[in-house]
Amino acid sequence: MSNQPQIVLHIGTMKSGTTYLQHGIINQLAELESAGWLYPLDFAPAQGAINHERAIYGLVGNQIPWVDQKTQQRMHSQWLSLKAQINNSEKSILISAEALASMLEEGIELLLSQLPNREIKIIITARDLARVLPSSWQQSVRNGRTYSYEDYFERIKRAAELPLTDAVGSNFWRSYQLNQVVQRWSKFVPIANITIVTVPPKQSSESLWARFITATGLPLDSAEPRFDDKRAHAAISWSEAEVLNELNLKWAQSNKSVSERNKLRRKIVHEGFQQREHRGRWIGLTAPWLSLAKTWADADVAKLTQQQVRVVGDINELRVDPALAPVEPCPAAEIAAARVIAARFQDRMRLRAVARLLNIPRKSR
Repeated sequence: MSNQPQIVLHIGTMKSGTTYLQHGIINQLAELESAGWLYPLDFAPAQGAINHERAIYGLVGNQIPWVDQKTQQRMHSQWLSLKAQINNSEKSILISAEALASMLEEGIELLLSQLPNREIKIIITARDLARVLPSSWQQSVRNGRTYSYEDYFERIKRAAELPLTDAVGSNFWRSYQLNQVVQRWSKFVPIANITIVTVPPKQSSESLWARFITATGLPLDSAEPRFDDKRAHAAISWSEAEVLNELNLKWAQSNKSVSERNKLRRKIVHEGFQQREHRGRWIGLTAPWLSLAKTWADADVAKLTQQQVRVVGDINELRVDPALAPVEPCPAAEIAAARVIAARFQDRMRLRAVARLLNIPRKSR
């Protein structure tokens, strides 16, 4: 690796272990600093940032499908602070923001024009679609979207047949059609400077962390980092996701603010669902969606192979495991059980709110 300062952009994709990697980096900031690297976080110390997502919104938010103009304006000061820290450093810079994978050429060009004139390297962490698709649906529900399992995957199917600029497809295929991500960035960065890091399957003896260190060339120990990741995204089961979707639909017709909905949704997940002993089946792909996932993945891998992009890991890990069996739809009984838990939790929340309003001491409830 060159001794000249460089900039490494870890651009995602989402649901590919990015939070895990970012916490691993945070855990070794001192080692990075002493080795001549900077993972700049001074732009938002009060928020306890672990990545550069929000600061990036402040520059190119209008190029990211889910970022509105108001959010971009609110984050602009964070971008200016991040930019100043980058420009004032002579160290090599590591930036991690998974939303960058979703940008089209205009956003990429704008971002790169704002960075110092150094060698740019792009790292794309990626996971196979059989794991990404269920995870992306449950995350969309947790973010307040109102799509049931079938609705969500029907949208993904329709989006696969539309241009990436179409609003329906922009939130998913902009990031997960990996050959297109590589193609867009290679218009501005040499293909030799772009690396895909595959997320190892569960049965693999390799770790994502070791692969990431190899790909980036970071001067860190490649042994699996150990830390208490309290902010990791805890998964929800299939029935819990369906119930949250029902609540999202209900709240969309109410006068609850977005912040109220987000707070209540988090409490239901962490204090309600995650306390259940039997949470029901986890989200998987039913037969038609598993078949489509295999088709989509095979086509993507074929194009990536033609591009001859560097891969750390095994490019075939981006295919759907041929031994993976389809799952049956979530049964109504499991959804009903999760619905009871959510209802009970909301009742407790209402009672607590009334008690606070009436100034009833907590011990007398």
